[in-house]
Amino acid sequence: MARLQSGSCGLSGWLSSSSGQHLGPAPLLKGSLKNKPGKRKLLSVPSVILGRVPFSRTLRALMFLAVLSAPASAATSVELLISPTGQVTQAGRSVQLRTPPQFVGTTLLLPLRETAALLGRPVQNNGTLIQVGRLVVQTSNRSMTIDDVPYAGELILTPGGDPLVEARLLAYALDGQLVARPGGILSITAVSKDGVTAPSTPFPVTPPTSSPSPSAGAAPQQVASGLPEARFATNKTIYAPGERITYTDFSFDPEGLNLSRHWEGMSEVFFTPGEYRVTLVVTNSKGRVSAPSSRIIRVQGATVNTPLSYALRNTPIGSTFPDPLNPAYPALTPITQSGASFPLLFSDSPEAPNQSGILYQDRASGRVRVVAYHLNRLSKPARLYVLARPRTPGTAVQVLRGGSAGGTRVESVLGQVSVLDFLTDNGSPRQVLGAQGSTALYSSPLLAPEQGAKVLMDLQISGEADLSVVMLEEGRPLTDETLRSLTVLPPDSQHQRGTFPGAVRSLNVRLGASPARVMLGDSASDPALSGIDATTGAPQRLNGNYGVQYDITVENTIPGNSTVATFVPRAGPYRGGLTVEDGQDRQVIRIPGSGVLTNGDLPLLLWRTPSRVFRMSFIPTGGSFLPVALVFYPHTGALTP
Repeated sequence: MARLQSGSCGLSGWLSSSSGQHLGPAPLLKGSLKNKPGKRKLLSVPSVILGRVPFSRTLRALMFLAVLSAPASAATSVELLISPTGQVTQAGRSVQLRTPPQFVGTTLLLPLRETAALLGRPVQNNGTLIQVGRLVVQTSNRSMTIDDVPYAGELILTPGGDPLVEARLLAYALDGQLVARPGGILSITAVSKDGVTAPSTPFPVTPPTSSPSPSAGAAPQQVASGLPEARFATNKTIYAPGERITYTDFSFDPEGLNLSRHWEGMSEVFFTPGEYRVTLVVTNSKGRVSAPSSRIIRVQGATVNTPLSYALRNTPIGSTFPDPLNPAYPALTPITQSGASFPLLFSDSPEAPNQSGILYQDRASGRVRVVAYHLNRLSKPARLYVLARPRTPGTAVQVLRGGSAGGTRVESVLGQVSVLDFLTDNGSPRQVLGAQGSTALYSSPLLAPEQGAKVLMDLQISGEADLSVVMLEEGRPLTDETLRSLTVLPPDSQHQRGTFPGAVRSLNVRLGASPARVMLGDSASDPALSGIDATTGAPQRLNGNYGVQYDITVENTIPGNSTVATFVPRAGPYRGGLTVEDGQDRQVIRIPGSGVLTNGDLPLLLWRTPSRVFRMSFIPTGGSFLPVALVFYPHTGALTP
């Protein structure tokens, strides 16, 4: 049997506005009304309205009016005026509920036994079952049924086992009326059945206990038909400072429409003791807005996390957290490790050629990396090429890894996408170069004016070959005749090109007991590569070491500590990527997870691990600003990614 959600079936009894105007009877829950053996059950008005008996529309309307206008013989109408603090006015007398009402969000809950007794309605008890009218509460499993149909509404049990239920549900179960009065007062009216009248002796007055209440002068909200309902819960009601809060959102729309959510006061953690109100409002795709749902979160006791320790434990990989002290952490000087390296052919000048031509060219053999970044500033579309021409017979080339991006004017996107593509690529098969002419190792998409392309390629060349980076306008064929007609374009004054030894830089970082940082691309603690422009013979300095691969081994020297690795921009906006190898785990990390990283006070979390040693591979990306910093935090105890 399907469980029905509170409000989805209009459980508001006989609802009225604050002016006292009746809004009509609420429809019954879909389910059967079972007569007990030996008893006759009169057909209720809502049953007629729902069409459970095949009367004509006219006859049903006449029966409805007749029932409404019929005098209530042997039944006395009883009205209670209930304040949010539990003060009850009945026939001019004031009494105080021993169990005060409670609010769950904006929903008012009343003590079932006391309210029913004041209304003159009998309460039937059978072990853990409590029945009032058509409502049955099972306290052992905290469940409710109305007309034998499960009802998933709000239910609170006192330490003594007395239930508090929604005021609108209680009015509905007793065939009563619920009216919102000014000043937050609710009027609930029902008839006392079977000659039972309201008790003549009021309950003793006791001081009301503290409970959340609506704002001054506001009446408890009723759920209007067709509106979505905001519902949420937390895994606890009391938390320690720095303890993570888990929210469960079970808002719904009666028509099943999609919902957008607006939270106020919500935080996954609070670090200062006190009480915090969290409110949720949902809006469906038709623009209908729910009543607000609120809960009070209490924070007390001993602190379990500072803001920094909480961030190190819980920030998702690829997200940022605040730490304005990180620029002041001590700078570590990594140990440079000797290892296999190879030359880097770098082409970024002229960065934006305005005519077809050769942008850079050099001779290569063995392992070599090619990095090219250019914008099309021709008056017509053009393509960027990386070409190889053999200098010895039988020369072959294999692309060990390659990454590229093209067809956009956003330089940082070209840089980030090409690096991530490179870090995740598995290469391509070996190909023998033709004895005559050039072979295109890379061809960009057709670039409109002002669009750019970026390519990184690790090549293994058996034999010797001339490698060329060429910009060629659309309409000119890629033939030997065309290539022989092209000239080497002069470099511009702001960018670099050249051949540089040391495409890979291997570093070892040893961590102690305090946070520390490693600077990359600052040309001071991390020296820039020096090389030669093979087309002019001029010396070159590769500021920022764009295209250089940093293979970094991180070693934790404190037993029992974990390590948290983060990334911080130091000179301006940055987007890129890197890889982390931790045991058998290899991850590619996008920097940042989305958008652009700009704030040096917000480190981006790269990795957290209990391992003594892990490795990172980082390539500075074109279109972003250097230097950057890797900031490492030691953390006592085991942390996992």
